[in-house]
Amino acid sequence: MSLPEKFIERMKLILKEKYSFYEKAFDNEAFRALRVNNLKCDADALKSVFGLREPTAFCEDSYYLPEAVQKPGNHPLHHAGAFYMQEPSAASVVEAIGIEEGDLVLDLCASPGGKSTQAAAKLKGKGLILSNEFVSSRVQPLVSNIERMGITNAIVTSARPDALCPQLPAFFDKVIVDAPCSGEGMFRKEAAALQNWSVENVLACAERQKKILDCAAECVKSGGKLVYSTCTYAWEENEGVIGHFLKNHPDFHLVKPQIDFGEDAVKEFAPEVENIEFARRIFNFNGGEGHFVAVMQRDGEPAPTVFSQNSKRDKKQDAIYKVFSDFYKENFQGNTPENVVIGGDKVYITPVNLDLKGVQTVRSGIFAGTVRNNRFIPEHALFNNVEHIAKNTLDLSLDDERVVRFLHGEEIPCDGTLKGYTQVKVCGVPLGFGKASNGTLKNHYPKGLRIL
Repeated sequence: MSLPEKFIERMKLILKEKYSFYEKAFDNEAFRALRVNNLKCDADALKSVFGLREPTAFCEDSYYLPEAVQKPGNHPLHHAGAFYMQEPSAASVVEAIGIEEGDLVLDLCASPGGKSTQAAAKLKGKGLILSNEFVSSRVQPLVSNIERMGITNAIVTSARPDALCPQLPAFFDKVIVDAPCSGEGMFRKEAAALQNWSVENVLACAERQKKILDCAAECVKSGGKLVYSTCTYAWEENEGVIGHFLKNHPDFHLVKPQIDFGEDAVKEFAPEVENIEFARRIFNFNGGEGHFVAVMQRDGEPAPTVFSQNSKRDKKQDAIYKVFSDFYKENFQGNTPENVVIGGDKVYITPVNLDLKGVQTVRSGIFAGTVRNNRFIPEHALFNNVEHIAKNTLDLSLDDERVVRFLHGEEIPCDGTLKGYTQVKVCGVPLGFGKASNGTLKNHYPKGLRIL
């Protein structure tokens, strides 16, 4: 690979005697890894399918993908949300901040959703993951991945950080800022990152990152943590941004990540920062493509977050709720969910109620379905998770030809005893749903997700 001379000079300043390791790594293919979505399955379910061996150094749920595995995105278990294709070093960020079950988490620059879905798996259906993406064209892939992975406690917004963050002061236990960057760590995977590289772009990215991080600080609780990451090597975007942030936010301090990985940050690029070596650098010879990760904690003791209660429903909404409730009791185990929000004729099962003024909320929790002519029409997300347990299920093995037919959108044969709405699974992992009648399952797999 031909690298710009100026870039090579800068990398030699960063790596010194280790530069030869960096250069030699370009002789190898880019790293590929999948991260098990333990909301829906465990690693054992995937090891035999893909020949997975030891996990990566960055996350116990992340495994290097053997070269023999081609087009994993077309695999039925990918459609089912059993795993997420994620560059190995990217998985270090969520591991570093130590998300715990029930935390309130903000992912401020979230698309396409790798870190949000990883954080959600740590939450185990409790607490909240607020996934924000300002660039409108990148929002739908984020929503799609959150839905595919069966996440029920996510809110997806699309807003500038300076519009969102002031409305949620000291709200979150953990805040993730995977900032837009110059992408130097992705040269081996993304040709555009190399073609667009310049020192001027590096400096412009650094200024943007400083502003985003300043906004993010507003949202962190006392005692809470903020993790800053990039997929670049440039010190202006890494140590430089951290130095600027800590100078302007003296109530934050660097802490060690929850796991050990990579190399120390470079002291000479931020000599004034105490414990700058706690921040981590990952190079292409460390088992991943490239990342910078710094975890900072806010001083003080955390206080509980208080949520507003659902507003009362009017008569029309009450009628819609009853139609949904009757459908739920007929088709799912357990009681009707409590936190149900009615918007027009649409029904959502939401994790919490947030009153965000001037912020576009793209999705809150699960879009359960729509009421039309006093009849409830369910949506894919209601059946594509493990929290809402359907009474009727059709569990298919990977070698069952009906799996591919279902992903094509075709009707498939089923047991004649099945009647009505039925959750379809593959190897026990929820995939979608259909409606069974007389030994045939009418397909309700979304058209936009089907294999053509």
